[in-house]
Amino acid sequence: MKEIENILKETLQQVIEFRNDYVSNEQAVRTQLIEPILNILGWKTSNPKFVRPNAPDEDGKIPDYTLLKDGKTTLIVEAKNLSVDLQNKNIIDQLANYCFKSGIDFGVLTNGVKWLLFKTFEKIPRDRIVWQVDLEKDKIDYVARSLSSFAYSNIDTLDSLLKKSKILDNNWKLLIGSTDSIVTIISQKLLEKIKSTEPTFKIDPNDLKTFTKGKLTELYELSEIEEEEKDEEIQSIEKKNEFEEVEDVIFKRHQKNKIREKISVTFPDNTLIKHNKVVETFVETIKRIGPEKILPLNLYRSGVAIVSENKDDFYNQHRIGKYWIMVHTSTKEKIAILIEINEKLNLGLVIETFTNEK
Repeated sequence: MKEIENILKETLQQVIEFRNDYVSNEQAVRTQLIEPILNILGWKTSNPKFVRPNAPDEDGKIPDYTLLKDGKTTLIVEAKNLSVDLQNKNIIDQLANYCFKSGIDFGVLTNGVKWLLFKTFEKIPRDRIVWQVDLEKDKIDYVARSLSSFAYSNIDTLDSLLKKSKILDNNWKLLIGSTDSIVTIISQKLLEKIKSTEPTFKIDPNDLKTFTKGKLTELYELSEIEEEEKDEEIQSIEKKNEFEEVEDVIFKRHQKNKIREKISVTFPDNTLIKHNKVVETFVETIKRIGPEKILPLNLYRSGVAIVSENKDDFYNQHRIGKYWIMVHTSTKEKIAILIEINEKLNLGLVIETFTNEK
C-alpha cells in the first residue's frame, strides 16, 4: 500500500507542476499519470500479456486499455485529459458500451487524477458507479485503498471485495447512525463499567455524554498527531545514509511531542485569527470568509464537502448557521484547504504556522 501511496504523491506533484500539459494532451496523461499507477497495481503496461492499449472490440471501437489476466479480458480502462468531465453521461455511456460488448463486469474511467469504478451489469443505474476518488481532494490513503481494489492480485475477487465492503458499510450504518450514536454507545459501556467498580457513584447522563465526547475528541487529535509524527520519523530515517547509525526514534518522538504546529490567518484588514487549537482557527476563518462563498467551490476531503448544508453521519463537523464545516482532517490538510480557498477566492490572506511549547 505504501508503494501505491508514493506513486500517487509523485503523480499529484506532477499535476501541480505541469497541469497545462495534462489539460489537453491525453497521451501525456496516459504515459505520465495513468500508466505508472497501473504498473504499481501490477498491470505491466509494456507487456501484452497484461495490457493491450487501443485494442479494438468486435465492432471496431477502441478502448484505451484492455487489461488481461490469464489471457482473459478482465477490465477496461478509458483515459481522458484533465479538461474532460468524467461525470458526463456520454463519457460514462462510452465506457459502459465497451464493458458490455466485452462481457466484463467492471470498467475504469480516469484522467490520472480522478478515478471512477463502473459496474456493468448492476440493475439499478445509480449503483453502477461503485466509487469515485479524486487525488487532489481525497486523502492519499483513501485513494490508494480504492485503487488497490482492482489491482492485478485482487481483480479475481473484486466483486466479492465490493460485496464485503457494502455489507460492512450497511451494517455499520445500522449500528452507528451518527457520531452522536457513537457517544451514546460508549457512554453506556462506560456507565456499566462504573457501576461494576463504583456501585454508589451517580452521574447525570448528559454529563457522562459530554465527558465521553471530550475523550473521543482527544483520542482523534492524539492519533492525528501521532500519525504525522510517524511519517516524519520514517522520512527522517530514510534520509539517513545507510551506513549511519539510526538514532533513538523513541527519544526523538518525545522531543517532538513537546511542540505542535498551529495556524494563524491574517486578513487584509489586519484581522488576526490565531488559536492554540487548530480547529478553532480553521472554523473561525471559514466563518469570517463566509461559508456561503466557499460552498460553490466544491471542496472535498475523503468524499465529504468542506462546506455543506447537510450533516455527515460519520465525520466531525462544526456548525455555522445552516452550514456544516468538515474538520475531520489533519493540520496539514487544514492548511492546504485554507490556501486553496484563499487562491480561488483571491482573498489576500496570509496563512502561517507557529509552534507553542506545551
